Order: sequence, then structure tokens, then C-alpha cells
Amino acid sequence: MPRFLPLPKSGFKRWLALIGYLLAGLILFVVMVVVSVVILWKTSPNFQGWVFEKMMGGQTPPEERRDGAGLTASYSGFAPRADAVQTAADIYRATNLWTFRFHFTAAEYDALGPNRIASSSMNGGDQAGPVLRNPNAPRNGLAGVLGFDFPSSTALVEIGGRQFSNVAVRFKGNGTFLSGLGSYKKPLKIDLNKHEKTQDFGGRHTFNLGNLSADFTCLSDTLAYEFFRDAGVIAPRTAFARVFHTIDGRTQDRLLGLYVLVENPDRLWAKESFQSEEIALFKPVTTSPFTDLGQSWSNYAGIYDPKTKPTPAQTQRVIDLAQLVSHSNDAEFVQRIGEMVDLEQAAKFFACEVLLANYDGILAQGQNYLTYHDPRSNRFGFIPWDLDHSWGEFPFIGKADDREQSSITRPWVGENPFLQRLWATPAFEKRYRAELQRLLDTLFTPDRLERRIDELAAVIRPAIAEMPKSRQEKFEHAVSGQISNEIRDGKNPMDNSRPGWQLKRFIRARADHVRRQLAGEVEGITPPRMNF
Repeated sequence: MPRFLPLPKSGFKRWLALIGYLLAGLILFVVMVVVSVVILWKTSPNFQGWVFEKMMGGQTPPEERRDGAGLTASYSGFAPRADAVQTAADIYRATNLWTFRFHFTAAEYDALGPNRIASSSMNGGDQAGPVLRNPNAPRNGLAGVLGFDFPSSTALVEIGGRQFSNVAVRFKGNGTFLSGLGSYKKPLKIDLNKHEKTQDFGGRHTFNLGNLSADFTCLSDTLAYEFFRDAGVIAPRTAFARVFHTIDGRTQDRLLGLYVLVENPDRLWAKESFQSEEIALFKPVTTSPFTDLGQSWSNYAGIYDPKTKPTPAQTQRVIDLAQLVSHSNDAEFVQRIGEMVDLEQAAKFFACEVLLANYDGILAQGQNYLTYHDPRSNRFGFIPWDLDHSWGEFPFIGKADDREQSSITRPWVGENPFLQRLWATPAFEKRYRAELQRLLDTLFTPDRLERRIDELAAVIRPAIAEMPKSRQEKFEHAVSGQISNEIRDGKNPMDNSRPGWQLKRFIRARADHVRRQLAGEVEGITPPRMNF
């Protein structure tokens, strides 16, 4: 025993002292480990990536893993056929459940990667939330931050019985991609005419297949996009799909399971949706939108990620709005913001975002939405995107009760000068509150939404029956109208054992609380952010 540790001579006291020293040493060791982990998390992008990969990559059910037996195809529902498709509207019906089949050579599948690149830190620094942009990555989002790049490959693709050759295919997504690391069931993006210019399906070329790994209800995207459209916000349409793939020498027509098919917001979509070929689409990733970054568009391009080719006047308009948000006094901002942002459209969009407590978007994470510029009015508006964590489900922001009771007067998390100034604009605030009331009276009503949940659940239930038993149980729990007494929040935000998020429970609680906030009877909560 070292001489600097005094020990009593008495046997009993001596043993007590030894036990005390051991406990103190153990506590010191645990503290050192915790401090080391915190330091690594704050300073090492590679460590952050490793933690996320381990926590999310271990979520794959045994049946879906690459080395598993795979799912058993037993679908007995209706499957639409390609020969009935004339326009995109024929594809994107919420009750359509398409069959997609992919045929890869072994080399083609291996070419999907993902490739590994240098990762970057999510720590915000001066930014109010996580940084979801990696300067080494060609695309924004968590997967890029963690060092994943998705190269394009090719495959033979069959949709509803119609075959397309030499189709460009790549992985897509962020959390949904990471959760599928151990399986074949990853989200996919396909482009029919990248290599074969005459190929299209219903007049569209690009299709997004989401693997529904984060959404135990399997209905969140479909229900939310439909709600936005019903509210008068231009938004993509959806359908469902059962996806199979063959990899020569490895798999033969293997069922990957149920996917959601989401309309791609691109030039063709914008032309149809806005009846104009001059709409500019941007997909920002920043928790401080419209912040002054100087007068050069090159400083903005990576953050605002154009999805169409904007004109110089349109990129300058982004810069002008950033100048207004960053430098105008309150009176000037109130006077001019309506010249640059369509306040009526913004009120509808944000009323939907707030009612759905969609914290995986502009209200917290600074991603998963688009802003558009319409040269006919020279103003900006907003479009929803990636809604699998809407309906109050996003577990990285607050607890379940927090999100149900989240504030309508300060719905954003952290500092967001654009939203702060927008909400302080009387012309916007009046429209926004009127929209909340309108939606509560007409669209965001428990009876209406619960009927729609039941209708959509019936459509996909035969495909749910092909999924692992645990997912079937979570689906039924999620769409049930019977309130569960189970713990709603998992051990951590990536806890795959958490119960399915009960849509009907959220809708009832949210409608009641927002109505009471509008009446001035209660105050809302600003949910806390999980620190990175």
C-alpha cells in the first residue's frame, strides 16, 4: 500500500479505510471515463460517427439483416399496374401500394458503396444547433457529417410490372440510412433517364423510396404531406411500395419490405405544382436561415443547395433577404418583410409545422424543408420535406409531453433570428393565429384525422403483415385509439425498443392544447434540445 494513503492500525478500521479508498478510486475512474467521453464527443468527429453508427446501425431486426433469412412475401392486397399510369397523379395516390423490383449485378450493387470520406463535427460552435453540413461531402445531412458518400450505380428496375433498363440508383437519407447499415433495407433514389433519356414513368424521372425505419406508424409522411396540401400548402404527394431486389449470386427476389414513395421536388414537379417554369427551389441546411454571409452567392450555395437552376436575380434575392434579416431595424423589417416573403403562404406553412410539432425541420434542426422563390411575386415561400418525424414524434427534442404542449408563440428551439423577427411582425402573426384556428376548426380535428389513419392503416396492413413481428406489434400500437400506459420516451433518442408513437393520442392532446393556448388559458412549452 502506498505510504501516502494512511491506514489505521485497527483491523476493522483498516478494512473500512481500504474499502473507502477503493470506492473513491472507482468513482474517480468513472469520472475520468465520463470526462474523456465528453471531450471525445466535443472534439472528435470520428468518435461522434462511431457512436451514431453503433447506436443506429444496431436497430435492424434479425429478419432484415443481410445475413438473415429475409422476410416472407405473403401480400394479399391490391397492387397497381404501370399500364394504368398516364400522369404523376396516377402514381402518387396515398392509397397506391406499388411493387418495385431491382435487379443488380454483384458489381453494380457493390458500386452503391457507401464510400467513406472525412467526417466533420456536429458541434454548433456559434450556431444554435447541430451542424449538419460537412465541407468534404457532396450533400448535406447527418450521413455526410459522419463521413458517408452515396455514389450512383445502375440497375434494372421494374415498377408495377414495367421494366426500365440502365436506371441510375443510389442510397439516400440520413438517420434512415444509418439505421439500415446492417441490412439491405436502405432508402433509395432512382433516376430513370440519367442514362436513358427517353425513359419516364407518368412524366417523371426521379423517385424517392424511404425505408420507414424511423416511423413505426409507417403513416407519418403520408398523413403529414396530405395535411399540408389540404391546408393549402404546395407539397409533394406520396404512395407506398413493396420493394424486392435481386443481386446476382447473392439474393433472388428478396423482399425488403414496405417503403414510402415520395414525389421528388424538382423542375418537373415545380412546373406542375406552380404552373410556372421559373420557380427556384432551395433546400437549406442551417439553424439560422437568411443570415448575412456577404455579397457572394458562393458563400450561400452550399447551405441553400438549389434543386433547380436559379437565375442571378433569384440568388441575389436570397442575399437581399439575408441582409434584411441580419441588419434592418424592427420598423424596417416589419415594413419590408412582406415584399420578400409571402406572409399568407408562410402563415399556412408554419401553422402546419407548429400543429404537427415537426421538430426535425426548420423549427429546430434547420433542415427538411424547401424554400422557393416565385419571380411572379418576387417573394419566397416554404415547402415541407422529410416528414417521418412529424406528428410530435422527433425524440431528439424534449419529451413526449413537451412536444404535445409545445408553444405556438415561440415554437422554435434555440436562437433563430429569422423566425424571431417573423413572429414579431404583426401582419404575419395575425395571419398565423388565424390559420391555427382555421385548421383546428376544419382539418386538425381528431375525428377527421383518426378516420384517415384507419383508412390508410387498412391499405398497408397486408404489407405490414410481412414485416418482423416486433414491427407489426408497434404498428398496431401506433395506430390504435386506445391510450397506452407504456413509457413513451425511450432510454435515448435512438432507442429502437421504444413503443410505437401513438398518432391518435398526439392528435387529441395537441388539438386540445393549441386550442387552449389560442384562448389564452395555458402557455406552451419550448422543448429542450439534446445537446451535441
